[in-house]
Amino acid sequence: MSVPQRDESGGAWNAAPPPKAPVFNAMPPAVLVIALSIVGVSLAGQVLPEFQRWMFEAGVFIAAERGARLPAQPLGPVAPLLLHAYIHFGLAHIAINLAVLVGAGRAVGERLGSGLLGSAGFVFLFFACAVTGAAAAAFFHQGPPVQMGGASTAVSGLIAAAGWVRGGWRGMAQLALPWIAINIVIGLVGDLMPIPISWLGHIGGTLGGMILTPLVIAVFAEAED
Repeated sequence: MSVPQRDESGGAWNAAPPPKAPVFNAMPPAVLVIALSIVGVSLAGQVLPEFQRWMFEAGVFIAAERGARLPAQPLGPVAPLLLHAYIHFGLAHIAINLAVLVGAGRAVGERLGSGLLGSAGFVFLFFACAVTGAAAAAFFHQGPPVQMGGASTAVSGLIAAAGWVRGGWRGMAQLALPWIAINIVIGLVGDLMPIPISWLGHIGGTLGGMILTPLVIAVFAEAED
């Protein structure tokens, strides 16, 4: 129970504002676990160079034209569809992806619920969007093989999912379509970009989120709106 407090000017009694919950307590557990695991892998790579080398070789996704000969990877060709979400190229890269994960992912995680079922649904959606992003990058790739890493494929799907949570199909379109348009522009001016950006991966992840989010919420959500 809050105790009424009188302001210093002698005004009316006012109820003390409730204490704010710590940010980590307010974060859906699935979002927190994925974010901490991404940070943990990156930190471990800084401390253990051999782990960093192995993780890169096992997790980096290589987009190439069909029939191209690719180097063997420690966990085979399927694992990078998921593990590329843990490969980041610098502090800015990981910071941007974590910001979107926390921002968009929080809304999605709260809609699904913080229990086992809702958390499983969030993890499934995150990695399913990573897979659709990598698959799109590989299917439509032209030219020499390129290495792709980062959670941006997955968080692109969460952008669409957050739109759905906010306002159904209309809300999804308001967030997802501008993001797709931005990435089409990036694809058109790709040679002018200071760093390579996997715009196809972003679009593939976004489309994955648009398709899968209604199904994931229908199956995994623990509470109605």
